[in-house]
Amino acid sequence: MNYLVSIIIPVYKTEKYIEACLQSALAQTIAEYDSSQTIEIIVVDDGSPDQSIERIQPFLFSHPNVRLLRQENSGQSAARNHAITVAQGEYLYFLDSDDLLPHNAIEALYQLAKQTGSEVIIAQSKAFNKNRSWFIEDHAEVASSAFRQVNFNDQPILVKTTPPWAKLYKTEMIRQHAIRFPEGIGLAEDWIFVLHALSQANHISTTPDITYLYRGRNDVDNLSCTQQVNHKVFHDLMQVYQLTKKFSLPAEHQRLAKYFIIKSLLHRLLKLAKSCSLDTALPTYQVLATFLKIETKSEDWAVLSEHAKLVLDLLSHDLYLAAHHAAQHRYKMAWLTGTGNVLPATLFSRYQTTYKHTRFLPLKRIKKRVQSSLTLSAWRIKYQFAKILAGLYPKNGKIILIGERLGKTANDTSYHFFKHCQEDDSTQAQYFYTIQRHAPTRKKIHSYRNIVDYGSLKHFILFHRASAYVFSDNMRDIFRQWKRVHAEHAHKKKIFLQHGIFALNRAKGYYDRHSMEQRGERPDCFVVSSEFEKTLVCNQFDFQEEEVVVTGLSRFDNLPTTRSQPSGAILMLFTWREWLEKMSPEAFEQSDYCQKIVELIHHPMLRQMHAQHGLKITLCLHHKMAQYVQHLPIIENVRIVSMSDSDIQHHIIQADLMITDYSSAAFDMLYQNKPVIFYWFDHQAFFAKRGGPLIHPTQDMHDSIAYHCENALNLVQEAIQHQFNITQIQRAWAQEFFSHKDQNHSQRIKNKLQQLL
Repeated sequence: MNYLVSIIIPVYKTEKYIEACLQSALAQTIAEYDSSQTIEIIVVDDGSPDQSIERIQPFLFSHPNVRLLRQENSGQSAARNHAITVAQGEYLYFLDSDDLLPHNAIEALYQLAKQTGSEVIIAQSKAFNKNRSWFIEDHAEVASSAFRQVNFNDQPILVKTTPPWAKLYKTEMIRQHAIRFPEGIGLAEDWIFVLHALSQANHISTTPDITYLYRGRNDVDNLSCTQQVNHKVFHDLMQVYQLTKKFSLPAEHQRLAKYFIIKSLLHRLLKLAKSCSLDTALPTYQVLATFLKIETKSEDWAVLSEHAKLVLDLLSHDLYLAAHHAAQHRYKMAWLTGTGNVLPATLFSRYQTTYKHTRFLPLKRIKKRVQSSLTLSAWRIKYQFAKILAGLYPKNGKIILIGERLGKTANDTSYHFFKHCQEDDSTQAQYFYTIQRHAPTRKKIHSYRNIVDYGSLKHFILFHRASAYVFSDNMRDIFRQWKRVHAEHAHKKKIFLQHGIFALNRAKGYYDRHSMEQRGERPDCFVVSSEFEKTLVCNQFDFQEEEVVVTGLSRFDNLPTTRSQPSGAILMLFTWREWLEKMSPEAFEQSDYCQKIVELIHHPMLRQMHAQHGLKITLCLHHKMAQYVQHLPIIENVRIVSMSDSDIQHHIIQADLMITDYSSAAFDMLYQNKPVIFYWFDHQAFFAKRGGPLIHPTQDMHDSIAYHCENALNLVQEAIQHQFNITQIQRAWAQEFFSHKDQNHSQRIKNKLQQLL
């Protein structure tokens, strides 16, 4: 029988996981057919000594499309190669026996393969463990690019997608070019298979759909190959680098390949230094030093941290003692000067500077621990005292505690919901809003009752007395030490209002059901704006349908549903980049993020349009950017405000056009049928960090996205010419996100909360 897809699963010592793995594979469907008709599952027993095969046997009897191949223990590569020779599927898919497939994973890949004709399809993957889930940056960057029919040599970032999983391969292409996994290598050997397949494919397409769930495990008695640290691991990585050379990669591809190997070696080098003595590690250090001197230059390490660069530099100069201790953040000038080697002045200076900066770190750490201990003790006393006081109050009526952004603002969905509850005379429960005493936006709610200082004794008492919590970001909006006390309050209802429609940002897996559950934050009610967004949240964040409620966002209540006469107001609103945090002002000024914003507001095209049309331009800065405001040039006719101390919604209502990157505030504009220009000057890096979008932007939003400043300003010019009317294409895809357009969003949320109570 010929199948559409063959799923290949090598098995070795995964008895704890193989059943769940097989169940996830058998749950796959393609074009409404069940897996028995379309998907072949080939399990390869690589001489597994545990009970894995016994766990597999029942599947063989009940599912005719599950096949078992057996071999003596020869390694994962040999097992995969064995399966490739007998696979009957039109396409191949590789699944590790401790990992899982999400719902509809194979169908998403297969449909894209048929649409594009690409011989390799690459998708998004998500990692998870018992505590959290996250996205792997390099994989996310490639998948989120949503390439269509691209050539490998034209896209260097394809080198970054190293594992064979979360990919679909045309079987005929694999066999025609004799593409196989190198045997005898235990780590990163599958990357060679991937590079070979990518280089031979007619073209490649990628998708942000999540089609693989990678289990991050740390079984003490059965470490995965990616967690092992021994001499062979380093030898394997260096051998893999040599194998990459056979593909004659373009220069940028080879640079990225080298960087991947350097990062992998460094990661394990730091582990090695902490886990064994210098004498044990010395043979490995010597081999590494030779590799670094022959195959790399210091420029290859330029983007690494200062600590990493110093360790590699010491190693490449045969300073094994200093490198061994530097890897553990320990420094002594004697380890450097006692070698008798002639050192480059720059290396000596960097080591000396690091030594001076770190010599008192142990004392500073002790001081910090003492201060933290005292602060925690004071908090515990206050918490327990508040608990006693809370018990003295009569238990009449329900108390709902509301907060946002760690008590720093009254701007977003929590504020708008509280405002509605305070103005609604039919309210029976008591709604309290907690906010820091000196928060700039507190003035917006000073006339309302039930305002509580965040962190005060009254706040602690109300936290104990509350029947429900309403938050827009995380439960620290309600109580800063939530992590320490969540188990005690797990029985209370939690309403997650979110602070913007989920479409362009997976937020690094922060809001998926598993991650929120591990933080004790899984909501009883996850508020969304439409049935379409509900489907996204259920499919991609793994929430159950009954946990997600379509009410619309509370802040939409204040948005007008009819447009006023355009006044030429343009609002620029850019989201923050977490990799900019703790950056010096000088470094921030040189960052691509700052440079792109400055280029936009300073561009001659924008100034010309302002002169011709009398534009009113407002640049609204993220609250974390406030410390860098003075480093932005003062541009005449561009008003700069901060979202931490201004009414964002007022600016959104006044604006005729928004220029943003990935802000969910774009949907507040689209709700009003106002045009939005998405200026994605760093989309690959951003999506790599955040896990990519939930939708397919290049399909749904193609007329709204600009990747260069001039393109963005051309779209501004078009908007002006069309009197700031939204395009039909943008209006059509935006409407999927709004099931309600009225002033009753908060009331629907309130009704749902009352049902829960």
